[in-house]
Amino acid sequence: MLDLGSRNPEVILVDDEQSELDAYGFLLRSMGVRKIHTIQDSTKVLDFMPKVTAPVVFLDLNMPVKSGQEVLCELKQHWPQVPVIICTANSEIETAIECLKLGAHDYLVKPISMDSFASALRTAMEISQLRTEVLSLKGVDFSLPLQDEHQAFGHIVTRNPGMTAIFKYIEHLGASTQPVLILGETGTGKELLAKAVHDVSGLNGEYVAVDVSGLDDTMFSDTLFGHVKGAYTGAVGVRSGLLEKAAGGTIFLDEIGELSEASQVKLLRVLQEGIYYPLGSDQSKMNSARVVAATNKNLTALSGQDGEFRRDLYYRLSTHLIKVPPLRERPEDLPILIDHLVAEAAAGMGKECPQMSRKALQLLVRHPFYGNVRELKTYLYDAVARCQGEEITAAIIAERLPEEIGTVAEVFSTETGMVLEKIFGHFPTLEELTEYCIDQALQATDDNQSQAAKLLGISKQALNKRVKKRHSHQ
Repeated sequence: MLDLGSRNPEVILVDDEQSELDAYGFLLRSMGVRKIHTIQDSTKVLDFMPKVTAPVVFLDLNMPVKSGQEVLCELKQHWPQVPVIICTANSEIETAIECLKLGAHDYLVKPISMDSFASALRTAMEISQLRTEVLSLKGVDFSLPLQDEHQAFGHIVTRNPGMTAIFKYIEHLGASTQPVLILGETGTGKELLAKAVHDVSGLNGEYVAVDVSGLDDTMFSDTLFGHVKGAYTGAVGVRSGLLEKAAGGTIFLDEIGELSEASQVKLLRVLQEGIYYPLGSDQSKMNSARVVAATNKNLTALSGQDGEFRRDLYYRLSTHLIKVPPLRERPEDLPILIDHLVAEAAAGMGKECPQMSRKALQLLVRHPFYGNVRELKTYLYDAVARCQGEEITAAIIAERLPEEIGTVAEVFSTETGMVLEKIFGHFPTLEELTEYCIDQALQATDDNQSQAAKLLGISKQALNKRVKKRHSHQ
């Protein structure tokens, strides 16, 4: 019996075959699971979700009308915290792996044993509990699905569960007027999320964005607070600042980690007291704009011992904190982003939308994208511009990748075996390849045959036999 402790999980079984539902239900009941729901019609899964609390879903892949893969995408969009375990036949393994990329927790191959069921359920329960605890600390209620009638997230292309969790968090921030701090690497889409915060809030005022990284203290004050006539040479009249323009709305301060110390003090006053002073004036004005800030810097470290960023300002700004995952941690997003950006680029250039070749796609998948979506967009727009046919080739993509990555293009050259020929001086036989792999494995493990055998995927005895045979021929 599965050790459930104090937990009593709800399990949803989705399969179009009643015999399968009966068999899996029996397995679960024999493990002590009592709350079991079975769904034979895959089109009814989404409507059923509000009726259960913190469920684990076992989902068959091959179903009529709506496939398991389609159901998975819907669940990850609306219920990202729910662990989904794919149940698949041997012939569907490749599809099951694709489902893992789309956010599935695990996959089980039919026929499924009790041990496999128990292990998958146990880890899914643990993951579900951790997700719920972490998100509850942020005030996120996962008992409700992600709402999409306001379309605030419609321009953000993603299938990543972490991103969907951020969307839910932003939905819960709608009624709050407190500051929001968005942390993430360059190019991860921080400004898109800032705009989503504004759109979800329903504020009547404008959304105003400003990059504060290039502003000295005077320019910062003039830009945000405005000035009165005669405040400085050339100030021939009164000018309102961006805070006034964003009154009743949202002001987005990008690259907040670059703010000078003097400007940090002024921003802190705005957050603490809700007032600011236009340049040259001793009359304060009230701020009614919600402040959303973003940076690619680690403000926790900067607000530490060195004091480069004021700790009290960091605490004020991070009343609500959003951390955006980099693209390399969202592998399921890469294919759909590529399709979206290629189509967008082609439409903008008035060209037929080209296809991405398999080898070009493999190159992109291997690339770490430290510039994230912005870097990907740069490469794809350039590739579409340079593409003369119906397909974007690996050669086009490789030319734009950094040198250390671009050399990988050799692997995908149309000249079969190019890399192997460079190593051997000719196209090797299978026996030559085998001997080469053995040499490399032994070299990598300092002649430890046990470890080398693991690298090669064979038994130690098989490796030892080959080594002895080689020595006997020398």
